[in-house]
Amino acid sequence: MPLKMRPDMPPFIVDENGHIPMIDGTARWLVIVTREALEGIASPPEASVERLRDYAATFGEVATYKLEHGRAGAEETIWVQRADVSEWQSTQSR
Repeated sequence: MPLKMRPDMPPFIVDENGHIPMIDGTARWLVIVTREALEGIASPPEASVERLRDYAATFGEVATYKLEHGRAGAEETIWVQRADVSEWQSTQSR
């Protein structure tokens, strides 16, 4: 089941990583987006909460892809790194 943003908790940044609270219908997940992934999703490179909000759905799709392939982290977290975004993007062009 695809991850969706939790309406009661907006995305936020802690230290240099973005955090997006999400849900898949049965569990609550925290998607952690590295600064590199946040900067690399669009040009010019930027790591702001506005960029995180603008691309939250995309990061959710990347996290769903990782979850479906058994690559979620411990304690219901999914880390999204720049390489994960690139891998997901390559599957979208098929």
